[in-house]
Order: sequence, then C-alpha cells, then structure tokens
Amino acid sequence: MGLHRFTMKYESKKLTRHICMALSAAALTLPMTAYAAESAEEEAVYDLDTVEVIGQRPISQPVETPVEPVAEERPNVYAGGQIARESTLGVLGKRDFMDVPFNVTSFNSDLIENQQASSVVDVIVNDPSVSNLTLSSVSQAWMIRGFKEQQQDTQINGLYGVAPRFYGGIEYVDHVEVLKGPGALLGGMAPNGSVGGTINFITKRAGAEPKTSVTLSYGAKSQFTQHVDVSRRSDDGKLGVRVNLYNNKGGTAYQQERVDTHAGYIGFDYTTDRSRTTFDAGIISNRVDNAQYRLRFTDDAIKKLTSPPHVDINSKFGAPGTFRQITEKFGVLRSEYDLDKNLMVYGALGMRITHQDTLNNFFDMQNPDGTSQVTYRYNNQINKAYSGEIGFKGKVDTKGVDHELNVSANYMHYKRYMNQNQFPKKIAGKTVNGKPYTTSIYTPEWKDVSSYLGPLVKRTPLNDTKTLRSIAVSDIMTTNDGRWTFVLGGRYQQIVVNDIKKNTTYEKAKFSPAYALIHKMNDKVSLYANYIQGLNQGEEVTDTKAPNYGDQLDPYVAKQYEFGAKFDLGKVATTISAFSITNPGKITDPKTKIVSAGGEVRNRGLEWNFFGEPKKGTRLTGGMMWMDARHEKTAGGKNDGNRKEGIPNFAAVLGVEQDIHGVDGLTLTARMTYNSSAFVNQANTIRVSPWTRWDLGARYRFNVSDTPVTVRADVYNLFNRNYWRALDENAAFLEAGRTFMLSVTADF
Repeated sequence: MGLHRFTMKYESKKLTRHICMALSAAALTLPMTAYAAESAEEEAVYDLDTVEVIGQRPISQPVETPVEPVAEERPNVYAGGQIARESTLGVLGKRDFMDVPFNVTSFNSDLIENQQASSVVDVIVNDPSVSNLTLSSVSQAWMIRGFKEQQQDTQINGLYGVAPRFYGGIEYVDHVEVLKGPGALLGGMAPNGSVGGTINFITKRAGAEPKTSVTLSYGAKSQFTQHVDVSRRSDDGKLGVRVNLYNNKGGTAYQQERVDTHAGYIGFDYTTDRSRTTFDAGIISNRVDNAQYRLRFTDDAIKKLTSPPHVDINSKFGAPGTFRQITEKFGVLRSEYDLDKNLMVYGALGMRITHQDTLNNFFDMQNPDGTSQVTYRYNNQINKAYSGEIGFKGKVDTKGVDHELNVSANYMHYKRYMNQNQFPKKIAGKTVNGKPYTTSIYTPEWKDVSSYLGPLVKRTPLNDTKTLRSIAVSDIMTTNDGRWTFVLGGRYQQIVVNDIKKNTTYEKAKFSPAYALIHKMNDKVSLYANYIQGLNQGEEVTDTKAPNYGDQLDPYVAKQYEFGAKFDLGKVATTISAFSITNPGKITDPKTKIVSAGGEVRNRGLEWNFFGEPKKGTRLTGGMMWMDARHEKTAGGKNDGNRKEGIPNFAAVLGVEQDIHGVDGLTLTARMTYNSSAFVNQANTIRVSPWTRWDLGARYRFNVSDTPVTVRADVYNLFNRNYWRALDENAAFLEAGRTFMLSVTADF
C-alpha cells in the first residue's frame, strides 16, 4: 500500500540494476563531498595584520567548582536524536559507529518512544536488512541478512542468555543495537545459534535529573496500556535507580486475539572513581489468547499452488481456545574496575527462569479449494539459564601503534524441563483426544478445544541441558595518527548438549578467527573490511511431519566476508556495505522425510543505511537492501540455486519526521516499508507478491503548567493493504489490516 496504490510487476534484473547504480553513485559522490569539505577548510588561509594584546593579570581568587552528579552518560546521539553514535560490541567495547569495522545501527530511546514501539521487532524493522518473522503476539522472530534469529538470541548489556526467552517487550530498554553479520568473536555463540546478526538491549539508567514519566495508551481493539517510568540519583551522583512498571490488556490488531501483560523492572548503577557497576532485574507475566498463526502448505498444495490464496484481511488461522501463558524472571549484574589507567578487569553474571504453558494449533492448507487441516500442540516447560563473563582489557603503546588488548571467558548453561505433545497423544497414561480435523481456509469451523482435547496434563521432566563455554582474545591496533585500525582475534568455543529424553550427548569445539580493518580517510570517511566466523549450535528440527521432529542437529560454522564505507557528513550519516555469508543448513530426505544437517545457504547482498537531520526539523532514517540468497548442496541437487525462502530480493525502509514550523511542538511522521516478492518453499513454486506498507503519525508537545506533555497518534497500514508475509518451512503469515495507537505522556 502507499500514498497511492501501485504494484511492482517487475522486480529482478531491472530493479537490481537501478539499485546498484544508486549505490555506486552514492559511494562515489559522498567521498567527494567529504574531501571537498575538508579541502575547503584546508585552503581557507588568510593573512591578518599584527595585533598587539596588552592585558593585566588579575588577582588570584579562590574558585568554587560546582559538583556535578556522576551519572552514567547516555551515548551521544547523532543529529536528529534517533540514532546513538556509540555501540557496545563485546570484546571491542563501546565505540563510535565510525570506528566500528561492521555495519551497526543503534536505535535510540527517542525513536522507540516516538514510534510507540512495544516490542523489539517494532524497532529493528526500521532496518531494511531485517525481515520480520513474528507471528502476532506469541512470538518474536526475524531474519538479519537472511538468517533466522529469535528473542532468546538477544543480549542484555552485552550478555547472552538472560533476556526474556519468549517476551519481546522493551519497556526497560533505552536503545536497541543491531549488529549485522556473525559475531562469534564479539560476544560468543548466541543461545539459539543465530549467525545473521546480534540484537543488544541497552537498559535504561537514571539521569542527572529526577524523572517521573507516566504514559497512557489506547489502541487496536480496546487495548489499554499504562507505563510508569521513574528514576532518581543520590546527592553525590554515584548511585542511580530506575524503575519501570508496565501493564497492557485488551484486543490486538488480529481478530479475537487478546493480551494481558504485567511487568516490573528495576535498574541500579553505582559509579566511583575507579569502578562502574550496574544491576538490572525484571519480572514479566504475559498471556495471549486466541492468537493468530501462520498458514502452512502441504506437499499436495505445493504441487497445485503458485501463490497463497486471496482471503479476507480479517481471516483467522488461530483456533479459539488456544493460549500462551508465560512468567519470566531475569537479573544481570555487570561491573568494571580500573586497576590503573591502562588496565581494567570486568565481569558479568546473569540468570533467567521462564515458565511457559502453551496450546497452539497448526493450520495446513491441502488443496487450492481451501480445504485445510487443523492440529494442536501442547507445550509445558520450565527453562533455566545461567550466564557469566569475565575478562581483562589493557592498553599498550608501542612505537607507532597503540594496542587495545582483551582476554575474556564466557559461560552459559541451560536446563529445559519440558513436555511437548502433538495430539492425539497419551499423557501420563491418559489418552488426550484431538484427532486432526478438516475445515476451510475461507470459512473456518472450529472445534471446542476444552471438550475436543480433554484435560491437559502438566508435566515438566528434564528434557535437555546445554553448556556453552568460550575463551576470546583480541588486539585492536591503531596507528598513532588514528588513520588505520586493525582488529585481530578469535574465540575458542565448546558446545555440550545432553538430550536426557533420548539419552544422547554431543560435544563439539571450534576456534573461530576474526580479522577486521578500518581506514579513516579523514574525519568524515571510514573504509572497513572484515572476515568473521559464527558458530551455530545446530538447528532444531521444527517440521512437525518429520520422523525426527524435535531433534537437535550438529553444530556448524558460518563465514562472512564484508567490506564497506561510512560517511559522517555532520547532519547526515550513511553506511554502504557489501557482504557474503555462507552457512550450512538442514536438508530433508525426499523419501524418508528425515531432516539432517547438510546443504548450504549462501547469502550475498548490498546494504545502504542512512540517518540524520539534513535540515533543521527534518529527520530521516532508513535504507535499502538487495539480497541474493541461494540454496546450495541440497538433497540430490534438486533445489541447488533456488532462492532461500522467506527472503525478499529487495527491501527498503524510509522514515521521515517533520516539525511543523508555525505550530510549536507539532511533528508529523511517516514510514514506508517495501518488500519484493519472496518464496515460501525451497522448491520456489509458491511466492508471495511484493508489498508496500505506509504508517502515518503525529505528535504534539506542550506544557500544562510546568509539566511537559506529549500526545502521540499513529495509524499502521494506513491503506489497509491486504498482503502475505513470506516465512520459511512452507508457510506464510497474513498481516494485520489498518490499526492505530493513541497515547499521552506526562513528565513530572
């Protein structure tokens, strides 16, 4: 959808040619602009007359220096305030985006608040290299550079394993960092093994001034939200406390779907002359009823269809009576201590406990006439995670080169107590009914779940354990003039997985090297390149029809080559990058349907990201991504060269904010998102159509007495575009129609 409706009847060669030309032009033009600016500064030399200055030294007087609170500084934001300049990159530490040899974007709290983002996906979809795989309110999943990542693969303040496993809310998050590409060196292996990129949550901290913020929101189908954000700092500025309380209840954008969320978070920070310590903890209760689910295509349907069927925008594929109830508790402690000015020791310790009780359904289309089959799955589990990190960072000056050395060790341990059943099934000796039944995609008829399935027996035996250990070493070498930076490092990783249910164990170890280079041509232009590996613990077999459904496959190694250029033009910054990632995957035997490790996915792409405030009051974020993602080494070579499912060839995002001059405090906003067509199956026989979506909003800031108040209003999918979003594993998801969100925030 768009300000005017249009269709993309071509998308491949012609579009790719235009994009490549645009990127090439930008790559050539921006350095010239930067050099021109620098040259102008150098050539502007003037001869001045001699000036004699006569002065008198004043009588020395004692000067009282006011004591400033020692608050943790928020990262410097770029022009416009939407993007933070600094990112936290594991062993590389905090670095300005111009000094990072990777494509990284840090979305600031201003963008999060003004877009009324309620989940991590709402934020990261501002990056065109991110493809949304989320299923309504019950899951948070996405692709970065064409590789799947889930909520459990996110970091909190640089530490894996402690972020909520199933809940993607960001009420406690100050900014969201998106690092593209494998990051084995930087933070170790992700808990679920994602290699496309890393999402890092930087939590909120108390500022120098007291803060009490209250936000009331109303949206979708009678969904009410209350959010209280309070922070205070001690008189000496050393201790800060920030508390966030969140409540959300009501209908969502999807038919009959309802949510009920209660959450509380607290964050402490304590700073001395030589140490910095933070502690964050949270507790979350989240229930989703009657959730919307994906539409899957059976083998018979795949043979007869070329695209998902056209259905009403309010069609429902989630059965009434389904639910997901979770309770999550987490905490993470991080501390740094300066042994001297050139040596620091640091450590982090975190844990998370998750209780989940879920009944969901599968909706499988069997024929073009809409005939479909509904099956149910029940999952009851307790998930426990423990995570820790310890390391040293030091600086050494040698002749001509400055070294930043790091040695660190990481440890993560997981226990999963789980009972998962697809019906019909015997649970604890009792037969649970639930034979699959037939309905229609166009006029679904549902069984009464309570009577159809019978009693659900909760059992949580120990299912499996997982231990991840690693040791990393790195050296960041910078020439004295600051023009050249070399990164050399690697991480030795060990994976141990015990399947208690099947009484099997596998243990793998791998050393993953990383190399990177930055050349700062001047203050405005940085060129970079990197080679980095990512270790994937091995995918889980998620195809419910596979004989080995639920098995964990062996680990494998992903490899990335990337080079790019970054331009900081003062009011606008941009990154252009090219990359190639190869990653082993999984293949399905065409006869036995057994899924095993094998095959390979090769993703090559071009990215262009930009942000800033080119003109006072006009702010921009967005970019474009072209991706060529292909299957290689498939079973019997049958699908070699086919496009990877769920990934568009081309994606673009453009976000605009415009302050209205003449109406102080009024800002209009718009965001356009475009995805080209994408396949839903490996054989490339079914694809979704290209789609364009527009979101429109406004906000107004004013004062009531001495209290700043902000009113925000947003309309999502403005033109009520009816479109499918491609997923992987023979599935697609019907996106929600037009919806809205209204809120008022008062800062006391």
